[in-house]
Amino acid sequence: MREFYIVNDVIDGIPLSLVSHPGLFSKKKIDLGTRTFLENLIIPQQGTVVDLGCGYGVIGIFIALKNENLKVYMLDVNPLAIATSKMNVERYNLQNRVVVMKSDVLSALQEKVDAIYSNPPLSKGVDFLQKFAEQSAEKLKKGGFIQMVVYKGENNVLKIFSNYFSDIKVIKRSKGYSIIVVNN
Repeated sequence: MREFYIVNDVIDGIPLSLVSHPGLFSKKKIDLGTRTFLENLIIPQQGTVVDLGCGYGVIGIFIALKNENLKVYMLDVNPLAIATSKMNVERYNLQNRVVVMKSDVLSALQEKVDAIYSNPPLSKGVDFLQKFAEQSAEKLKKGGFIQMVVYKGENNVLKIFSNYFSDIKVIKRSKGYSIIVVNN
């Protein structure tokens, strides 16, 4: 039996109980950046959204629980993250409107979306951010937005995303984290 953890938390009134595994980001508890992000999330009333780099599914499942009118894609390149996210989606019986897919950034996504959310893996460097910005410009509907949280990576995000988008704002800074919104 593979070692696993159960991550229990309540954020913005939403109780979360998620399976996690060694090898996944913030495997034993929801990290401060993700918590701050979820507490400041902008969620459309309807449409299709993406949790990019979903890990074990915290952001995507939170969004699906907050608004049952949304279709949610949860994307990650890591097979363990995909398997774990699928397990968590099933725990909440969200399979009818939450799709978990293996994807290099947004490449597997076949439709335009209303919002993209991410706690991007800055350890992957500016190459990841470059792909994220470029592919978001292709996959984001007009009037859509990107919301992300970064730890001490704000300047790189602003520089790279400004090559593709003109409306970029930092909406919150807290303890080294920046929550950034990019409007299309």
